[in-house]
Amino acid sequence: MPDRISASTPIARPVVTSGPSSITVKSGDSLSKLAQRAGVSVDALVQANVSRYPGLATNKNAIQVGWTFAVPGAASQATTPAGIPQPTQQAPGWKPAANTAQAAPTAQVGTAQRPESFGAKLAAGGAQSIELRMKQHADAISKTGIGTYFGDHSSWKKMTPDEKTQWLKDNTTPGATPPAAGSVKENSCIGWAMENVGAAYAAAGKSARWSEIMSTVVAKGSKGTDLAKELKKDGWQSIYWNPDAKNPSDGNAEHSFSATQVARGNGYYGIAVDAQVTNYRPTDGLGTKQDLSGIDKLKDVPFFFGLAKGGVHTFVGRKGEVNEFHWAEMPNSARAIEQTPLEKFGWNSGLIMVPPGTWPKGKAAASN
Repeated sequence: MPDRISASTPIARPVVTSGPSSITVKSGDSLSKLAQRAGVSVDALVQANVSRYPGLATNKNAIQVGWTFAVPGAASQATTPAGIPQPTQQAPGWKPAANTAQAAPTAQVGTAQRPESFGAKLAAGGAQSIELRMKQHADAISKTGIGTYFGDHSSWKKMTPDEKTQWLKDNTTPGATPPAAGSVKENSCIGWAMENVGAAYAAAGKSARWSEIMSTVVAKGSKGTDLAKELKKDGWQSIYWNPDAKNPSDGNAEHSFSATQVARGNGYYGIAVDAQVTNYRPTDGLGTKQDLSGIDKLKDVPFFFGLAKGGVHTFVGRKGEVNEFHWAEMPNSARAIEQTPLEKFGWNSGLIMVPPGTWPKGKAAASN
């Protein structure tokens, strides 16, 4: 996380001990054994691989020696329907800068301990953080041609210090003073999400709890699903989203499978689901009835954290708008931070976490 959440005592950087990104079926293996080795549930493993091995949707035991399973949370190539912007693939792992939260640990914020205004403070702080950081990046580009961020998979990342200095001279607006290379901060989709959620916790007076969350998530490999699980402990509500629960426009069976699992009460990648926002963008000609009730509810939520495809991509958002960071953008890119209505978002299923008390009362309708 390149930006500071608070100016308090730095925490020590945790050691990242992420699991394997894939696992291969060997003689004598079962799906439960594979899931145990990967450190995930059977359903999560199936969800992540049903698009490659469609037979898993009907028979979880029909695995074959030599099959390679992707472990949930590892990056993979994604496809999008024609006419929908191509989502940018993001890194599954992320390392924070040293001084991102207070060092002193605190007791976990439980429901009984949480003040009534906790969710409102989180939401206000998160929304303000998005607005501030977007404005800083845009204003810097307007003034000098160089923004405040670069993507951790951009060519800038690979440049030597001298190459960066020269690049800044070449790309700074004529007449403006080039910024120092060190003033441009590295970011990614998970880094952007953690930065803004961390700012939300700081605004709510829970920086120490955020330090706990961050340490836990980073130690597990910086996956969106692990962040969602930690937020769930603090009373955040989980909202499953899917533009067409039965007929995904990209033809990927993972999306309809995850919708079925949610409908059966099995949750999403081990996370219990509280409500659904589905069928708001039906695939043409396949008969799904459009339902905008969930979208209408989401537009009333002032701030949220979200993930797509089991945590392959993460984002934050507000008022129904997804706000994401693209990992390949250079320091002069206005597109590094992009905001898109969920109705037009290129990914096809995932989970949105909303701060306690900010989801409108009543369950979002879902036509499964």
